[in-house]
Amino acid sequence: MEAITTLSQFLTQAGTQFQVYDLSRRVRPLDPILFAQLEAGTLPYPTPRGGYAWMGVLFWNAQASKQHYVWFLKLPLDERGLLNPAARNQFLQMVMEALGQDPAAALSEEQEERLANNPFTFTPGQEKMALFNALVRKHLAQPASVYFEPVQQYLSGQQDWQQWHSLGLQGFADLMARPGSVPVEQLAQAVDAMPFDPLSALATAQEHTELDDAIGQAWFQRWQASADRHESLLCLRALAGAPRWRDQAVDALLSQPQLDEDSLIVLAARLWESLDQTRMPRYLEHLAHYPGPLFNQIYSDLVAIPGQRAWVLMTLRDPARSESLNQAIAQLVQSVKGARRD
Repeated sequence: MEAITTLSQFLTQAGTQFQVYDLSRRVRPLDPILFAQLEAGTLPYPTPRGGYAWMGVLFWNAQASKQHYVWFLKLPLDERGLLNPAARNQFLQMVMEALGQDPAAALSEEQEERLANNPFTFTPGQEKMALFNALVRKHLAQPASVYFEPVQQYLSGQQDWQQWHSLGLQGFADLMARPGSVPVEQLAQAVDAMPFDPLSALATAQEHTELDDAIGQAWFQRWQASADRHESLLCLRALAGAPRWRDQAVDALLSQPQLDEDSLIVLAARLWESLDQTRMPRYLEHLAHYPGPLFNQIYSDLVAIPGQRAWVLMTLRDPARSESLNQAIAQLVQSVKGARRD
């Protein structure tokens, strides 16, 4: 039998069907061809977070059972952003020792504990778990959760905007997985009219998907009009999937004299795709007002994203960079040297 060296090989040879989801920065399905390239080490992970690839692996045996299984994996990346093969192989070895050739095999309590207590698995937070569940139900052609219809009715304007207390986060996640279930015009009106709490639930779902232009405009206009700091940051997050309006918001922020820490974090964590060749230098100049841990952490995250790496390094090598950026870079270098000595 061919030696098993990848997750894809293990699941395929076990006779299962599977779908991998990226849970790093946004919750989204990974194309099977892309996942194969990632496992082969021919492409860097596209959306790393904190030096890891965060994934949900859904698998099932369509012949033997209707039962579905999930692994939530946190696999380290090397300095090039490639999956660390040693870590992946270590996880595979643990799985095969516990399960043999059948990933759906029944486990003893000892085996379950051994598989659960390893450095490569994690439990997603509530928001990402809801989004993951919504996408899995859609992929398996299962109905949405019982929370979906009340959210659908609420966002369609069928009840007073203040009557949101019985709505569930899972219903908003289901909406993200089933675009078009609320007409665009009604959803845009909802963004404009909803109080903060349901707005927050909708934003945390919509930041993971592409938005219709009219809905992106509604989020942008609410962001512009908001006098509340928390609501403003929330609207920024929701703009992640609306490139036209996202870029306008980022340009408006970067034109300010100075940005607060929370805004800088949202830009890097949610709106990083707007930080291109022209915006990255301006962003890093703002970030340089916070030398030390914040600058170092955000620099490390941005330089690891394949689409942003070149612009980060270009800015750091620019001889015309400001003195404050020079000092932030100097502290970064000292921090790296100190970590290596330790």
